[in-house]
Amino acid sequence: MKRGSALLITLLLMGALLTITLGISTLVLREIHVTQSVVDANKVYYSAEAGVERALLGLSRNGAGYEPSGTFTADAADLAADFKYQYLTSNTNDSVPGFGGAGFSPEDKPVYVEPALTVDGLIDCVMSSAKNPFALAISKDRLYKECPRATYRKLALNETHIIPLFSTASGGGSVKVEDFIVQYYLNVHDGSGLWGEFKGLDLQKFDVLRWKLYGKPAGSVGAQRTESIADFYPGINNNGPLNPVCIGTNGGITSTVADAPEKCIFPVLSVDTPGGGAGKDQTLWSAARECYLTDAGSLVTGGALIKKTSSTSGAGCEMRDFINSHEENYLVLTNMVNPNIVGISNIKDPAQLARADIYYRVLAKRDAGGVEEPKLVKDYAEITSTGFAKTDSVAKTLNVRYKAPGFLPVFNFSLYKTTGSDADSKAFVTPPSI
Repeated sequence: MKRGSALLITLLLMGALLTITLGISTLVLREIHVTQSVVDANKVYYSAEAGVERALLGLSRNGAGYEPSGTFTADAADLAADFKYQYLTSNTNDSVPGFGGAGFSPEDKPVYVEPALTVDGLIDCVMSSAKNPFALAISKDRLYKECPRATYRKLALNETHIIPLFSTASGGGSVKVEDFIVQYYLNVHDGSGLWGEFKGLDLQKFDVLRWKLYGKPAGSVGAQRTESIADFYPGINNNGPLNPVCIGTNGGITSTVADAPEKCIFPVLSVDTPGGGAGKDQTLWSAARECYLTDAGSLVTGGALIKKTSSTSGAGCEMRDFINSHEENYLVLTNMVNPNIVGISNIKDPAQLARADIYYRVLAKRDAGGVEEPKLVKDYAEITSTGFAKTDSVAKTLNVRYKAPGFLPVFNFSLYKTTGSDADSKAFVTPPSI
């Protein structure tokens, strides 16, 4: 062996060992990094999930329309707990059903739809999602203008829907919706005709929708008593999604900011006016024709009518008067279509049963001029929760939609006093239905 060969062999062996060591170190460091990434990913996921749970807890403990939000940061002294989460909830909108997405910027977020052909041969839309490659993204205003049928909710025969006309404030109490309008149409040839022996008759002669407002008398803290007004309203010939029947407290509310496509039809009803003749027909869209005196301390006998009203016609109970004098108000809509007038001979036939469907939407007054208007409660509360770790360098966001079990206050009916005062009253009875 030549002089110096041992040194060369030693250097080669050291180089080989160093290469192997560096390779193993790289693999070990990579595994450590992957493991740490998994740990961080799990940490931010479960942090975001904790935010969702906190939001769900807030929803379960509060009234309709509550919007829980908050931030939680782990103790900085605990290095193993380097995480935090933030959560927001969108639970109100200016319409039922509501559109616009996550609610934090509802007017800017697109709505996804697919073109569809209706049974009467018209092109309309069905709601879709961003995951559908065939869906079109359009604005909320464009949805109301170009896809009007998709903006209504179906109310099947004998079905009842309850819509809160308030939202629960974050600081306690409630925010009352005073300005609203209900737009509805009957799904029978778009209201243009009746069936069988009723064919050719005026649809306005037949009641199809029962509405009711009920709530707690204002200022009745702790009182377990609700009051209500209600009436039956008709359909109208040739009503449809662009020309619905409209009832409510504000006839000027429309579905879009400008160029509203719908043309409201206000029903004409037969009413008995205090100063006029019996059965006088009047345009009545914001009042019950008959209501009962139910205030605490007042004697109710039979069908005692409330005479005091702000209605220019002097008949019935104004919706606005009722809302102003009551709290935590609810709107109840019931499909009362007579199956005979729409030709339903077999209620087990879905095609026949669909003739009695009523389509409706509820619109609240939109924000204008920087003034925020009270909102209606969404069908689904939308929760956005984000978890953070490693000083916010790792993040994960979860989006969850939660549907409340139902909007049912203590009593879904009115309680009527039969004696003069709370002290000597021992029982409540209900009068004839209004």
